[in-house]
Amino acid sequence: MKLNHTTPVPNVFFDKQIGMLSGSAVRVYLKIIRNLLGWRDANGNVKQRDWISHSQFEKTGLSNRSVTNGIQELLEQKLISVSDYLGNDLTDPVRRKRAKRVFYALPVQNSEKTTFYNEKTKEKPPQVLLTTKEISIPTYTAKEKMPDHIRLMQIRDEQQRKQLERDSWV
Repeated sequence: MKLNHTTPVPNVFFDKQIGMLSGSAVRVYLKIIRNLLGWRDANGNVKQRDWISHSQFEKTGLSNRSVTNGIQELLEQKLISVSDYLGNDLTDPVRRKRAKRVFYALPVQNSEKTTFYNEKTKEKPPQVLLTTKEISIPTYTAKEKMPDHIRLMQIRDEQQRKQLERDSWV
């Protein structure tokens, strides 16, 4: 049975973890679940990590401080992991605050019993999905002229990537 327009939440969350978490941690966790497990590509693969801004978390009705506390609580319970663009660990709140983009992921203990497991191929696929912030930009041949606004976006994104790389050298 396939349930369209739904997001799977691991049963262990409801069975064991929900009673130990604050309301803000539950909201933050469900937002992360929605952004990761709620999006599938044509092959049935889910995202393994996603960039989620603080403003997206605040749309759950939480204050900035509550979001930060919820994230820290989930990290302490080892329910989520956080990293920067390059995959560097950001469990330290100071490093997380300085990071331009924070990527959230769910730790996977038993991939056969999670939604990361692909029923069609019977394996855990590599991550090749776009984040929800990214859009696909059309490619242009040498004879076609690329619009200025698209080229400016590409330059800005490349500069941000380079800056994130430089920031991780500290």
